[in-house]
Amino acid sequence: MALNVGKNAQQPGNGTGDGGSTVAEDLVAAILGLVIVTAVYFDGRAHILGLPDSFFTPWHAFLYGGLLLLGTWLLIISRAAARRHRLGRVGRIPGGYGAAVVGAGLFLAGGAVDLLWHQVLGVESGIDALLSPPHLLLFVGGALLLSGPVGASRLRGGPGSIAERVPPTLGAVGIAGIAAFALSFLSGFITDFATVAVGHAPEGTDEHNVAEALASAGLASYLLTSLIMVVPLVFLVRSRASGLGTVTGVVGLLALLAAVLVNFRTMGIVLAAVAAAVLVDVLLHFLRRLNASLRVQELVLAAALPLLVWPGQLLATNEVKGVQWSAEMLTGITILSALISFGTVFALGSTPQAANRRDTAAQLG
Repeated sequence: MALNVGKNAQQPGNGTGDGGSTVAEDLVAAILGLVIVTAVYFDGRAHILGLPDSFFTPWHAFLYGGLLLLGTWLLIISRAAARRHRLGRVGRIPGGYGAAVVGAGLFLAGGAVDLLWHQVLGVESGIDALLSPPHLLLFVGGALLLSGPVGASRLRGGPGSIAERVPPTLGAVGIAGIAAFALSFLSGFITDFATVAVGHAPEGTDEHNVAEALASAGLASYLLTSLIMVVPLVFLVRSRASGLGTVTGVVGLLALLAAVLVNFRTMGIVLAAVAAAVLVDVLLHFLRRLNASLRVQELVLAAALPLLVWPGQLLATNEVKGVQWSAEMLTGITILSALISFGTVFALGSTPQAANRRDTAAQLG
């Protein structure tokens, strides 16, 4: 279906009749959100590498500049929504952007709390910085701030053309990127726990406990990262915002962002993840051609993605450092990641729309 992003606010059923945004406005918001997330990763890279740190750094310029631009853009599209629909107000928060405005407020509050925290307790480093309560508040605020294009797409009734799919896809990547950054100490894309052999010291000894702890952290990395990949992709499938290339784009961007933190030393893993995602994209495209239901597509996605991504990651890691885990560990973590992802999506149940269609069909029958 053809799309005129400049006029989409005038189309019925697109969620703009009560002061919503246009697809073009959503695209700008999504791009600015992705700029902010990228800057966060480069800032994290600077801390990990011990680069000279001050307020006046390129990554801080992109981070705070992006935040300022996104905040300004929210004001602009709110004003545009009010004028477009003759609401007689100075501004109107576009449909789907309410959470983004709340996120902006939380982010400002988190910044103030973070400043006070630093004055009282000092500046954190390492994992302490990721788990700092003010930083967690910043992560939550940032994720909500980036949610506007996703919420607007849902109110619009679901994307139709390729152009309409881009903003919610970029928005979902941005939110997932923030979650992945907050959990970067357990990232399957940069973990090297598989290169540490799991010893077999007697139960209860310190050696056994240390070995088990390292292995457990490695296992958790694959399980958590599987969910960080799968959840936004399932959302896009349910929202009918996915198409050929969606899985590749989302997985590739998340893997590339993770590579930023380690100074791009994991580009082999990025390429392996992209190759696996291409296969999943082709599989989903085949299912769509067969008119498979959204439920089937999302369940296949949940199981297939970890099954294909993690063997590639392990092979790429083995080429660089040498994997020391046993065959049971290597195969088990891949299968377990797929089972956890599949089980999580299965437990979520069908979409409300699908449930409503079944109820209607039952009443008619």
